[in-house]
Amino acid sequence: MVIVDDDPDLLAAYARVLTRAGHDTVACPDGESALAQVRKDPPDLLLTDVAMPPGMSGLELVTEIAADPAVADIPVILVTGGWVDLDGAEPPRVARLLRKPVAPPDLVTTVETVLADRLRHHVRLPTG
Repeated sequence: MVIVDDDPDLLAAYARVLTRAGHDTVACPDGESALAQVRKDPPDLLLTDVAMPPGMSGLELVTEIAADPAVADIPVILVTGGWVDLDGAEPPRVARLLRKPVAPPDLVTTVETVLADRLRHHVRLPTG
């Protein structure tokens, strides 16, 4: 799975927790490097922060992935510490939305639930 967060401490913590739970992880510090990684070696899941200034946000990353047929079916978990501001855009389809702080057991359970859900049920983020 690809994990994306601009906070190096959170990125390391998510990777450590998920690796200890038996998952292969690739940590990316920004949306641009994550998009390149996803296109190079499509993961089984993408876990991304929403707000990642400067550069590509998590929502922009998810939108880019959704527009690429080669990787569009990758399930996505968004993590946010605040409100998800969509600025009137069509909301991306995501498997789950987690609010920070995320307890390690909740992170592992959510990831494993999404990975087990071969139907990849998606939720639509609310607008406004």
